[in-house]
Amino acid sequence: MTVTQKRILLAVALIGLVYFAVFFFPNALGAKDQSMLLRTSTDEPITYPYVLRMLQDPSSLKDLFVRWVIYGDYHYGWLFYLWSAMVLLPVKAIYGMGFVNHLQLNILLMRQFVSVLPMVLAIIWLVYLQTRFKSWLKTLALLVLMLSIRSVIRMNIQFWHPDALSVLAVVITLFFLERDHLRFGKNFYFAAAACGVSIGIKLAGVFFAGTIAAYIIAGMVKRVLSFKRALLNSGLFLITMVAAVVITNPFLYNQGARADLIKIQTYKNLELSQAIGYPQDYTVDYQKGPEHWAWTFRTSFGSWPMLGFVFISLLTGCFWGPNKLLNRLILAYIIPQSLYLFYFVAPKPEQYWLPVMLPMFSAMLSLPEAIKEFLANKPILKFRRSKLIVPAVTLAVALIMSGFLITNITRFYSGFYARYTTGLAIENNLH
Repeated sequence: MTVTQKRILLAVALIGLVYFAVFFFPNALGAKDQSMLLRTSTDEPITYPYVLRMLQDPSSLKDLFVRWVIYGDYHYGWLFYLWSAMVLLPVKAIYGMGFVNHLQLNILLMRQFVSVLPMVLAIIWLVYLQTRFKSWLKTLALLVLMLSIRSVIRMNIQFWHPDALSVLAVVITLFFLERDHLRFGKNFYFAAAACGVSIGIKLAGVFFAGTIAAYIIAGMVKRVLSFKRALLNSGLFLITMVAAVVITNPFLYNQGARADLIKIQTYKNLELSQAIGYPQDYTVDYQKGPEHWAWTFRTSFGSWPMLGFVFISLLTGCFWGPNKLLNRLILAYIIPQSLYLFYFVAPKPEQYWLPVMLPMFSAMLSLPEAIKEFLANKPILKFRRSKLIVPAVTLAVALIMSGFLITNITRFYSGFYARYTTGLAIENNLH
């Protein structure tokens, strides 16, 4: 790293640390006792007992193994529960088995270190991939904008869940694939391992199937791989990925746990496709198709024009600019997942879109660089006025991003201020 890159990294780390600390205040609320947690959270009261079970004093080594490996809730992968339990180990070390009486502290720590921290790391990593920390303005602008995305804010407040870990695993997969750069070396297999981890946490890595296929085909087209070598690399990638899934979900050795996993995931698929178990009296549209996600997008990510601008930025960045391979990998990953969410998922939880939206939003700054490279390669366009095109596009992008930031902060009901203050007021609203 250059001196500038190191300084930018330090600034980014400080911003991330402050951002992380800000959420301590709302995340410390809403869990004074079990009754309050039940009234303020839907999922946390369900998953919390499994972590407590893992941390109970074991009667034997076998009991210790069973508690930590055969954890029981196979909606989410073992790493989510493992990391959650490890976060609470210091509390148990201080209070002994009395740690169970510190519900508010326990939930606070898990919200911060299982949800907020991985989310911040994922966003910083994406910002690095797009900017390489070479420009103060680009890096800090993109970082602040991504940290302000309304769904990110919502997921960081009173929401201990595996989604942030899942997004981080997706970002790490993209990182290693981009770093491999069609060399099919060790980074290719690191990507396979990260993909397996993302599958094991919450299945998000499944949608890399098309990405990897396209990546292998690109290697063949560029004559980096022969057909025989392509088959070998594909097989090794698959083996590495499956091994990562198994290693990060060691309960799979147990026949009963495997049966429970299949049963739970089969029902979950039915639940998502038909909205089974979701409140039917809510004014929620359970029909499928892009148009039926409009409210979720508008309140959690942005308007259709804004999302259209972000997608165009990503698309142009696939053909021109410094991050063509990265943006192509992102595009190849988000298309199948978007189609799945549009046409196979009936309920409309915003967190399902985070693995799609965060990589896509990271390409917001691609358009000016893409236009600049496009014009440089078109001699016919090299006339006097063409010099104004890039500055004009840059100004337009700056205005769009400024408007997006202001909206994310101030929007009534879904902006940063609204969601943050709602989190702070949650206990007062219960009295």
